[in-house]
Amino acid sequence: MVAIALVTSVPALLAIIYVGSSSVFEDVVSLSTSGLYASYFIVCSLLLWRRVTGRIHPYTNNTVDEENDVNRMTNSEGSEDLGVEVAQPELRWGPWCIPGAWGVVNNVYACVYILFVLFWSFWPPDYPATPQNMNYSVLMTGVVISFSILYYFVWGKQQYPGPLVEREVRGYAFRKT
Repeated sequence: MVAIALVTSVPALLAIIYVGSSSVFEDVVSLSTSGLYASYFIVCSLLLWRRVTGRIHPYTNNTVDEENDVNRMTNSEGSEDLGVEVAQPELRWGPWCIPGAWGVVNNVYACVYILFVLFWSFWPPDYPATPQNMNYSVLMTGVVISFSILYYFVWGKQQYPGPLVEREVRGYAFRKT
């Protein structure tokens, strides 16, 4: 019931913004579009980097390879007593992927398309641009990115040790049934 109320109230509140000022509504839509596509761009560009450098192994339907990957990760010296460690697993493709050059072409196309959408999402909706109808989402996106980078270097880098992986859970996930 709460989900239905939330799903119906958020669009209603956004519609009220449009009644007050269409420029503010367009800025909100532009800001959400740029945030969404920027997050997609991070994923697509990192996948492209992994593809080009060859750091993703082919898919295998054999659990022995996965168990060997787990054993390589857990046999680090000096961490046998902890039961928890920071893991850097080898990445493997899932059962479906576009292999080889076609996969790289697909990722390059996705990155270029996302940059195209990002570029046009920051433009004002009307010409000529005035302070009343200007699209300020580029400013807000820049502020959020700058604050995030500053926050990471000031506080986050010292506080976040990395993802913790429990050996028992990891070993159990790869057992044969």
